[in-house]
Amino acid sequence: MELKEAVMKRRSIRGYLDTPVSREVIREVLELAVHAVSGVNSQPWEFYVVAGDKLDELKAYNTAAFRRRDAEDRADPKVPDGIYRDRSRAIGKALLGAMGITREDKEKRAWWGERGFRFFDAPAVIFLLMDDSLEETAYRLDMGCVTQNITLAAMEKGLGTCVADQAVTYQKGAREILGIPENKRFVVGISIGYPDNGFAANQVVSEREPVEDITVWCGL
Repeated sequence: MELKEAVMKRRSIRGYLDTPVSREVIREVLELAVHAVSGVNSQPWEFYVVAGDKLDELKAYNTAAFRRRDAEDRADPKVPDGIYRDRSRAIGKALLGAMGITREDKEKRAWWGERGFRFFDAPAVIFLLMDDSLEETAYRLDMGCVTQNITLAAMEKGLGTCVADQAVTYQKGAREILGIPENKRFVVGISIGYPDNGFAANQVVSEREPVEDITVWCGL
């Protein structure tokens, strides 16, 4: 797959086949991904790859925490405002529409929300972490670059991904189940697996703003 094709066709996959993803395939994805841009070659990223029984245990923990609205063990991202909130709402509406979930159907909306905390039932999840000694703002760029590389490298292997804050919402449980030390900071989680092409939400493509609307040209 050519780079341009991968960039243009990349989308968030929220429905996966039961087919396991081998350790070797994920290693190959990560080996390519770590060639991402990194300021002063700091390479702040660390990975926890989770599958099998450990992933099942983590899904069960997250589902229970979500159902009881566990505020004590919950790390929520800052809610966007203005145009950023509008874009977020638009993709949410498109996904619910594709799944045939109406605004009034609270049961199905709850089911849909819960799927995110189960990593969309992907066969594997990659958690991205960084050392707590690193200043978060400065190194977020590096983490974003390696995340993008993971999503594109996965496509070359026929895999789909979904990068989601939901994956790192209940961090206490993840630390206990996976043995992640307190000096490691969660950044994001990436669901990874073979896409279920028949899953309606996988057909949704988020829109992008025209470059001319978000670019100031200086001297050109």
